[in-house]
Amino acid sequence: MGEQLDRGMEGGGRMFYNLPLELNTEDWVNILSDQEVTTKVDFNILKVVFESKNHELTASEIASQLKLPHHVAINSQISRFSKRIVYKTGIQPPKLDEDKPKWWHIPFLGYNKNGKFPWIMRPELVKAFERFLDEEINDEHVYLDEVIHDEASLMSEGIVKQVFVNRYERNRAARNKCIEHYGSQCVICGFDFEEVYGPIGKNKIHVHHLVPLSKIKHDYKVNPIYDLRPVCPNCHLIIHSKKEAFTIELNFRSSILVNKP
Repeated sequence: MGEQLDRGMEGGGRMFYNLPLELNTEDWVNILSDQEVTTKVDFNILKVVFESKNHELTASEIASQLKLPHHVAINSQISRFSKRIVYKTGIQPPKLDEDKPKWWHIPFLGYNKNGKFPWIMRPELVKAFERFLDEEINDEHVYLDEVIHDEASLMSEGIVKQVFVNRYERNRAARNKCIEHYGSQCVICGFDFEEVYGPIGKNKIHVHHLVPLSKIKHDYKVNPIYDLRPVCPNCHLIIHSKKEAFTIELNFRSSILVNKP
């Protein structure tokens, strides 16, 4: 059955759960990058475990750190998170004998000792989390002046207008594939951060989603090559300068020509 249960540690009082899972570090990076799979709540739970000693905490300890009244909410959230992973990747969830899937066992290893059940972040997920956080720091300057949202109309009157970035543009895996395909130069004006600012500007660019949000259905899956284009912050701001965004291919280019002095 592929089970790996250590029942002999510490005088036989501890049973360790370390069933293998068909997810490597790169798979976990993509999962963390996909906001349809990893929600903000999921990320905060994982971050608490990641930052703990040996990346290990019980659900009750996680709940306490997140100021939640009970660990049941943590168990439920991790179950939902794991089910989204299974749906997205098609992996088989860990099972013991003919038992039900151990949903918590997708992101975590664990052990049972004297009534306590600590979760330990899987090593592949730890490595992915380290990479993800490093990339978040590197991307800080790219998104410093951006507001993340799904509909520009949600912004209140009087708020300083900024570049709007939807969740499809924030999908790290899709963003990276878009830049890998098109390069990091703006497809409209040709601006290249690295050329102007040197190595610190490498791969620093926004990505723009070509499909209007109003036309995106719930089950929509972003295609980095067909749906996204690299654009500089200036062009991105102009694209979103009206409620119905300019299109890059026709309206936007015509508008630039018309408005040139």
